[in-house]
Amino acid sequence: MKSLFGKLVLILIVVGLAICQGEAKAADWKEFAEATTGIFHYDAAGISSTPEGFRRVWVYNVTEQEANLVELNCAAKKYHVLDVIQYAEANRIKSRETYYDNPVHNWYDIPRSRFWNLSIRLCARKGERQKICCSRLQE
Repeated sequence: MKSLFGKLVLILIVVGLAICQGEAKAADWKEFAEATTGIFHYDAAGISSTPEGFRRVWVYNVTEQEANLVELNCAAKKYHVLDVIQYAEANRIKSRETYYDNPVHNWYDIPRSRFWNLSIRLCARKGERQKICCSRLQE
């Protein structure tokens, strides 16, 4: 019985350490565009890639208080939205629409406007990212 108790305590310690060691990533919002529809930021810390080679990034419209998870198909120069969150005052979620399970995603051409500069930065290879100008685009 002591052996079983010892193993249980060891497992609890390991799980506790794993939980304590986990670090929460804070968002790193960077402005990339000002337009008639709002001021746009993207989360530089939350950029990710999918197994299919797509890039995912959260885009936040400060003016409209709306966040969108955008998936970019860099090879085809297209995008679609997977998640839309609208916020009320005090950063409370007002509404949320998700499209992860949509069997037919509507892919849209990346317009030569506010998202063009961001898509160039996100789709560039690591060595090329430093060469890309990070100037904001006006719509």
